[in-house]
Amino acid sequence: MTDDQITQAAQLIAQGDFMEAMKIFESFIESNPDNPAGYHGWAEAALFEIQVNGNFDEKGNDRINEGQVAAYYRRASSMDPENPEYLASHAKALLEFDRISMSVREFRKLKDLGDKLDDLDVSSHFYEAAKTLIDLIDLKTEFDRSNPNARQFIPIALEFAMLGLGFSSVDEAMEYLVTED
Repeated sequence: MTDDQITQAAQLIAQGDFMEAMKIFESFIESNPDNPAGYHGWAEAALFEIQVNGNFDEKGNDRINEGQVAAYYRRASSMDPENPEYLASHAKALLEFDRISMSVREFRKLKDLGDKLDDLDVSSHFYEAAKTLIDLIDLKTEFDRSNPNARQFIPIALEFAMLGLGFSSVDEAMEYLVTED
């Protein structure tokens, strides 16, 4: 029954019925509280619902608690700390919710996991994160990259971009930028 519930919820997500998928994941969590897939699935469905349909009701209140979404992502990634998808999803959600510092910490954990597991390529997550981070910085500072908030996070975005291009570090990427005359 466990796999059937996950499959059914995944199909609902693919069809865009995120709220029904969340209900299935809630049921799954009740019967499988030690399985991170339920928490991750619920958070994914909730985040899709927010992204596609917005999060405000007619009175301007949140329909879905973003803190709950982040907590479920965190719970899944703490239950299975070597699952790169759980870590990446948690980090990306934190960026989505404008919790930049917390997101950077989670991306650093993902980098460490990628370094630890030789057969794991996490680079695609970093490239996307770099772009999202730059977009957030630009919006928060009205495109003033001299702003102290921008200056704090631009080096991180550049580091993430280099990691996203497959370099193991900024130093490695810089070796290719230095030209010999």
